[in-house]
Formats: sequence, structure tokens, C-alpha cells
Amino acid sequence: MVRLTDIPEYERDHLMSKLIPPLGDLPWVVNPKPLSKKKIAIITTAGLNYREESSFEFIDSSYRAIPRDLNSADILMTHSSVNFDRSGFQEDINVVFPVDRFKELETAGVIGSLADINYSFMGGGMLPDVYEDNVRDLARLLKADGVDAAFIVPVCPNCSRTVCGISYYLESEGIQTTGIALFRDIVESMQPPRILWVSFPLGRPLGKPGDAAFQTEVVKQTLALLDGTDGPILVDYPIDLPDVAMPPPVCPVSFKQKNEDRSWRGRLRREIGGLTPWYELGLKRRGRTTVGVSGSCIEDMIEGLALWPDDQDKDFPDHVWLKLALEDLKAFYSEALTAQPGEYEAGYSDGIIFDDTALGELIVFYVEYFEALQPNHPFIRGIASREQLKRSTGNWAIDKTGAHVKAANLIPKPDQKHS
Repeated sequence: MVRLTDIPEYERDHLMSKLIPPLGDLPWVVNPKPLSKKKIAIITTAGLNYREESSFEFIDSSYRAIPRDLNSADILMTHSSVNFDRSGFQEDINVVFPVDRFKELETAGVIGSLADINYSFMGGGMLPDVYEDNVRDLARLLKADGVDAAFIVPVCPNCSRTVCGISYYLESEGIQTTGIALFRDIVESMQPPRILWVSFPLGRPLGKPGDAAFQTEVVKQTLALLDGTDGPILVDYPIDLPDVAMPPPVCPVSFKQKNEDRSWRGRLRREIGGLTPWYELGLKRRGRTTVGVSGSCIEDMIEGLALWPDDQDKDFPDHVWLKLALEDLKAFYSEALTAQPGEYEAGYSDGIIFDDTALGELIVFYVEYFEALQPNHPFIRGIASREQLKRSTGNWAIDKTGAHVKAANLIPKPDQKHS
């Protein structure tokens, strides 16, 4: 995340609403092994799962196992939040799940080994204690695998809170932890054992997709916290992401062309037709795509998403499929818009989708439908980001009973000078 002083007031207020006290007394595990002998497991809250297995649900505290020898082309992101940039993951899985960086550190003898099995949670929408039972269950698996420490990374605003919760429960079960946070004030309020705060954009906890050296330095500094003698430890990473030196390649498609077919179906078909060659170029360059969470082909997505908006006598689409199909089309657009080699800032493709495309307009059309049913309808948060709507989309979370509650307990706001 960027510093609080750099973001709009609605986003700043939303993030500050998530502050909660520590989950309990600080658990603190001392593991005398040197880092060069430790087995480390990666735990991400990015909502990663294999294409063939069940996606994360909108509210879901379970975890998925991800072997170290994964093929990144087989991995999808089914995180429920839309309030972070996914283009880093589309370009490089290591920006949210640094498996290749850890293998390199293993080869270099910096760590003892990377665990054979690593894990993903989905860190959105829930209070941290909702994860307790599953994290304690995971601790038993980690112990059985001989894991000495867990390296935990977030992606979304709520994920920094989830990282703190996972750290607390694992450490209380005897597993040493270290992690990254994208929101410093959360760490100050929850006081987990060891956290490195980075000022990077949401969705990019390792900083720069495709930059192995940069990612490795972030990993090393996070792992170095394992040598601390007492806690809680909160260290600020000293480097911000530099601005992109060169502007990205020119947008490959004009979205301003006239189109006599003004139906939603017609407008989407025209846009996707223009983007398809670029999507295929991007697929060839990356060797993978993140499209596929809905299980539908592109043509079926167009038909299913446009059917009701074009004729409201038709059946409204299934809510779950609606969200996943919108995520797939956003991924398709983003991968096409960034198909050309070059450096793209976080939010580049989202900005074009939101401001210039029929797909962005269609998302707002659905938002207005749900808004008419209920102001700040909970489902709005699943399809439209605060950045797209330029306002809050509600401040609630799910507790252990499954009830919608305020996103946080009220505690005094800490000094924001570091954020």
C-alpha cells in the first residue's frame, strides 16, 4: 500500500476503521537453529488455488495446499476482495507467493530448505479470529513436516490484519513466524511477533513483478526478523518502489470507436474482439493466464453478463457466477492491456477498465442495481472497488458466527507519522 498521506480520504478512513487490539498476550517462539538450517513454509493470503480444485468462497477461512514444484500456469487467484491490484500476480506469481525466490535462497544456502508443501488462505472480509481453528489445524501439519518457521504475506487491506492473526495463532502453537504487512497501523494495533512493513501497492507485497533481485532483498529482510531476541518486532522496509522510469507502451486498443450495436452484448463483443490478439500475445509472452475462475468460456461470459442488463425480463445471473465472470473479464482485459513488454505501474490496467470501457460501465450498472436494493449492499464490495466508485463500499466484516459486524473494535487511532 502507499502511505496514508498519499491516498484519498475515503480509502484512508476505510483502512483506519480496521484497527483492532492484540488477540492476546504476545506469543514468542525461540528457535535456536540458524536460518541456514531452518525449513521455511510460505503462507500467502492471496487466495491462490489450483484450477482443478474448489475456488475460495466469498467468505472462506479455509486454506489450500500448494506444492513447491507448482506450475504457475495451474494457479488461479480467487480472492474475494477487488480492492487491490492483480496485475502483479498476472505478470509474476512471486510477487504474492515468492516460491522461486525461496528456492534460490535454498540453493545459495541462505535457508535450510523451502517446505515441500506451502499454503494459501484468502484474507478478505473476515475478522482475524475467524481463522483460528484452521490456522491451529495447519500448525499441526507444519510441525509434522518439520517446518521451523512460516513466512506470511498479504495482498489486500484486510490481509494485513489476517497476516497478524495467522502469525499470532501459529506462534501460540510453537511455529516461529515472520511476515509482511501493507498497512503499518494495523501492525501497531495488533502487535504480532515479527513484521516487516513495506510501502508497496496493495497486491504487490514483494514489490516489483519480474525483479528477482528486488524481491529477494525484501524476503531476506523479512527473514532476518527471525533472529530478533524479543518482540513484538515492527521494522520499516527502507526502500519505496521507484516510479516507473519510462511510460508504459501505448494502449493497444481504442475504446472510443463508434459501434452501432449499443447493447451491452454488442459493446462487450467489440471490446473483447479488439483485445483478443493482445490477450493471445500476452499469453504467449507469459506462458500463463489468470483467466478461468468462473469456469466459463469468454463467449458464455459475454452472454451471461449481458443477458439481464439487455433485457430485464430475463433471469438475473447467479450472484457467485456474476462475481467470478466479472473477475475473469477484468483479468482478460488486464492481460491484454499489459501484453507488450514494459513496466506497468500498479493500477494501470484497472484505471483503463474503470474509466474507458464498457466492462467498467457494466460493473457500475450492476452496482446501481444492488444499491437500489440496499444502500451499500454487501455484494457491491465483491464486484466494484472503492477506487472505481471513488467512495466507501461499506465497513463491515464477518465474525465467528457468520454475522455481519463492524469491521473493527473502536480503539484510539495511533500516530500516523510512519504511514
